[in-house]
Amino acid sequence: MTSDTQSGGGLELRLRLAAASVPLDRVAFADVELVAVGGPSGPVSARLNIVEGDLEIFVTQAGRPPVRAAWPWPVDSAPRSVELAPGECLVASVPLVAAGSAPLFPAPGRYELVAQFAARPGVTLESNREVLVRTAAADTALAADLRDRDVLQSLLGAGVIGAAAPALGRLAASADTGTATAARLALQRTDALAETATETAAVRAVAALLPPGATGPDERRDAVAPRASARDAAALSGRPLAE
Repeated sequence: MTSDTQSGGGLELRLRLAAASVPLDRVAFADVELVAVGGPSGPVSARLNIVEGDLEIFVTQAGRPPVRAAWPWPVDSAPRSVELAPGECLVASVPLVAAGSAPLFPAPGRYELVAQFAARPGVTLESNREVLVRTAAADTALAADLRDRDVLQSLLGAGVIGAAAPALGRLAASADTGTATAARLALQRTDALAETATETAAVRAVAALLPPGATGPDERRDAVAPRASARDAAALSGRPLAE
């Protein structure tokens, strides 16, 4: 892990997987934290998401070059900054879904993940490395849905694209809360989101797919925010959190 010690303080980037092992018929997620571990951080980027490009998640499988978890289309947004007091952090959730419009995890196996974040001009932080095991799907039909281009774009765009609606309906019925929530976001099922607002897996999916600052106001985020924990509320709002 690399850290920045400019401005009299330190910054650390931390990567945590929502689960260490995830079947291929479920959507995987991770949490990222930018932490002021010393003095005040000075201005740092507030764009802690993979939509706007300051945060990157690289995925490597043995014998293959790294691929990057990425949105399927470019996003041009203005820089945003925040200052963190000692012990404060920015927290975010990220979807581990696609490399552009292709599946990020094409087959079962062991994958190594690392995050990089452009914290300020000339300073890029690297996180700890994590290992995610993608296991064989229990439901091969859902796994096939999660390889479909229209479905991948719909999940990341939080809206129905092309012919994805039937597959999204199947995914919305998944027993896995994060996967079901991701599909419900795309299908605009706000009432179903409100019912799971106290579940971290549901809020994580909302924060990952509707990252604050990158997507603007959204009633689907508002549906889960009032009952979210302090950590989850910070991920939904993009505001600093005291550790």
